Amino acid sequence: MFTFGKSKRVINIVIEDYVIRMVENNGKDLASMKYLAEKVLPPDTIVNGKVVDEVTFYEFMKELVREYSMKNRQVRFYVPHELIIMREITIPDHVLKNEWKQYITMEIGQSIHFPFTNPVFDLYELPDKNEQKVTILAAPEEEIIKYIEIFDDIKLKPIAVDVQALGVYRYFLWEQERFQSEKVYLFLELNLTSANISIFHQHKVEFLRFQRLNVSPNDWHLDDVQSVRWKFTGDETFLNGEMEDQLNEIDRLMNFYRFSIHRGEKAVTDIILLGDIPELDHVKTKLKERYELPVTPLTVKNLHDQEVSREFIPALGLALKGGK
Repeated sequence: MFTFGKSKRVINIVIEDYVIRMVENNGKDLASMKYLAEKVLPPDTIVNGKVVDEVTFYEFMKELVREYSMKNRQVRFYVPHELIIMREITIPDHVLKNEWKQYITMEIGQSIHFPFTNPVFDLYELPDKNEQKVTILAAPEEEIIKYIEIFDDIKLKPIAVDVQALGVYRYFLWEQERFQSEKVYLFLELNLTSANISIFHQHKVEFLRFQRLNVSPNDWHLDDVQSVRWKFTGDETFLNGEMEDQLNEIDRLMNFYRFSIHRGEKAVTDIILLGDIPELDHVKTKLKERYELPVTPLTVKNLHDQEVSREFIPALGLALKGGK
């Protein structure tokens, strides 16, 4: 999304409020993957995607650099889901394509508004023969700079910041043997404390929605410390209710996409499921009961003859950035 330089060996980092996952590769493919790693974050270090305890995060990352010999490595990371805002805008016909970013920059705070100051953004052209339409993905510069400065302080070299939905889609394309351009793919990523929904059609992101679950991180405990496997120890009935609420939300979003965005002319054709929540198979069963649509869990092919858990899919998508 926002690129700062070229890459050789790269550490690709995914940061959730409760865990960090990393993949090291040569910056463009998975055949060059050196290792995967997963480490649980100290509680209340990252909250809602924001670094709230900079000292603890610094010390945590400093130890990771030492443990995995990452000093002076280049780094890519995702903007936390919570911080991404998506806007679709129409650019006046008189504005030339090479002036679009300048136009948007001038209009931020005037005709284009975000719930934060000083946004950093990237834009994606939409296929419309009659109008100059673009999708803007923006994030607060202040929060991204916090991550970049901490990485700099521990001798890591940030080269790019990406959007996780784009990385997951990138991995999906790599994993697919046959892509069907007429299909509309809804990606549902269910994690321990959040649900992330994105809709793609013809390689364009058309919808993004992040929603925090009404589940406390304290209700999840490590069932297996070595392999970082989680077990829910809270109210199971409440958790099942949260899952049901998310399925109802998908109903609303698919109807919104079909009738409000595309006036009944386009609808979701496939649901792609991923995430680190242990109940993902149960969610798959519920989705199949509700919809007469293919529901496909996104899985990981064996890499270097080793099994890789689905939790690493976003990190693998980031590792593919820059490849073909």
